[in-house]
Amino acid sequence: MTKKMLGALVLSLCVFATACGDSKDKDDDGGGGGEGEKLQCHAVGWCTNWTPDDTEVTNAPAFSGGTLKDGLYRLEQGVDLAYAEAMYVQGNNILFLDSIWSNYQGTWKVTNGKLEVYRAATCDDYSAGPLDHPYTETYSFVVRGDDLFTQNDEDSPKFTKRWKRVANLCDESASFKCRGGGVCSCVSTTNKPLTGNENCTN
Repeated sequence: MTKKMLGALVLSLCVFATACGDSKDKDDDGGGGGEGEKLQCHAVGWCTNWTPDDTEVTNAPAFSGGTLKDGLYRLEQGVDLAYAEAMYVQGNNILFLDSIWSNYQGTWKVTNGKLEVYRAATCDDYSAGPLDHPYTETYSFVVRGDDLFTQNDEDSPKFTKRWKRVANLCDESASFKCRGGGVCSCVSTTNKPLTGNENCTN
């Protein structure tokens, strides 16, 4: 069985303790972020050497917000992207997944049409625990179907990232896939500690 097949078998959006589906509770902007049971930092794990399209996003709609549905969002396109990223959204919880067994855990809400993300904890293949200095990031965003477009307000110059809501992190697409030479690898896990995992890209 290939690593890609293993990742496809392991990952299912509805294996977590809370129910799947759209966020029910809305803030004043109607942007989602319903309260729910707190996600564990290792609720989803990911290791891959596949990469997104590193070209500039030129077809993003106006950054007018929208409803952020529960699910996995994988980074598909953005200028100068060197490695994979993903997010898992469930209720008002969010996990940021880097490409090699490394997550940030936090919460999100929409305020004045902007996506505010509070990062509170981290876990990786060595350790897990709260951040010494939790922080908040603010993003301009817009949702179009299963695509999510974001701009970090702190970036200068600003650039757009295009994320796509996917059923499985290890399903290739036209914009997210294995590129170049070498062995291609993509593995995903659910509710498995990230500590002790081997680097899948070695």
